[in-house]
Amino acid sequence: MSQLDDWVSAEFQNLAELINEYDEYLFLEMVPVAEQANLIDKSQVFRIVDDRTKTVVMYADSLSNPQAILAKLWTADNTKNDPFAEMMANNMAAKALALKKRRDEEEHLRDFAAFVVANTKSRWVHDGQVWDDQFNNLGSVRKTIV
Repeated sequence: MSQLDDWVSAEFQNLAELINEYDEYLFLEMVPVAEQANLIDKSQVFRIVDDRTKTVVMYADSLSNPQAILAKLWTADNTKNDPFAEMMANNMAAKALALKKRRDEEEHLRDFAAFVVANTKSRWVHDGQVWDDQFNNLGSVRKTIV
């Protein structure tokens, strides 16, 4: 990120990881603020760059659905632009994003389980929530006296 106030949602972080998994030479990055003034469409704040040639493969809108961006990248890779391939790419993009989200949630649950197993206290704080030894969520740290 070029500035401290730049922020990217988790959906776009997942999209960036999927693009890089798809092709290790492709990267999703934000267009630097200095270059945004030169863009024809000012809403195109993301770009996919090919690291081998240092060229921009495509631009993406920050309000676009990450699924649509990934599907557009996949269909642009085909030599034929046939509607069935576009539909299949869109479906595969939706499944890939859902799978990535599910993997992240499962990783979070594994981390929580490892934390609980290692815990020796009758109450503990995890992700801002207070839990007791019966796995009851007692509420947030601000509301619960530990």
